[in-house]
Amino acid sequence: MSFSELFFLSLIQGITEFLPISSSAHLILYAEYFGSSKQGITVDVFAHFGTLVAVLIYFRKDLAVIFRTYQIKELNGLGNCLIIATLPILITGFIFRDFVEIYLRNQNVIIFSTIFFGVLLLLLESFKKDRDLNELNWKDSLFIGCFQIFALLPGASRSAVTIMGAFYLGFKNTTALKISFLLAIPTLCFIFIGENLAINFQYEIGLTNLILISLISFLTAFFTIHFFLKLVDKIGFLPFVFYRFLLGLLLFFI
Repeated sequence: MSFSELFFLSLIQGITEFLPISSSAHLILYAEYFGSSKQGITVDVFAHFGTLVAVLIYFRKDLAVIFRTYQIKELNGLGNCLIIATLPILITGFIFRDFVEIYLRNQNVIIFSTIFFGVLLLLLESFKKDRDLNELNWKDSLFIGCFQIFALLPGASRSAVTIMGAFYLGFKNTTALKISFLLAIPTLCFIFIGENLAINFQYEIGLTNLILISLISFLTAFFTIHFFLKLVDKIGFLPFVFYRFLLGLLLFFI
């Protein structure tokens, strides 16, 4: 795999992981239409690692508070809420991972998911109110976690479906985003561990390229998180809905 392929695949992962436009769909599509070879699971592993480090560093202060105040018996505590929200996709992903890889990672599913969940994002945005993060409880977390199961569909976007779940429950823009970003931490951790176990920690490319993939994904993801949080109240989610709709139509007619 060439340097340029590694660079663009890492860039795509870093930019799209936290935007409501689906990182997995863009990675698959790049490999299909622009890459001379499939990106392979090693690229996925270290691209996910880079985005994981980005969200860990960006929300380090929030995480410090979560760990400092964590009480196992307090179900409505933010730490337990994140654990509860992660369980549905962890269980479902473990059971259906082979089915997803064999039957769902294709262009038809991407087209459907891209358009359908774009429309759903537009509809559910109208449900948002002014609920804040301190109002999140374990029932909300379980509901959002169940929404996150749809992220198994290429084209759906983990970010988009968790934001939609938060919108339905009345959380405002920035809070919905923060819930989605914080929920990415345990989810990406399990993805990183699972992908490493799948390849038995045997990597098909050299150390220099692994560092490159992680670094590019980290930098792009970090700045994507920063600017998305700053701009979301100004631009809303309509631009992403239009993007998803146009992308779906483009893929349909290719």
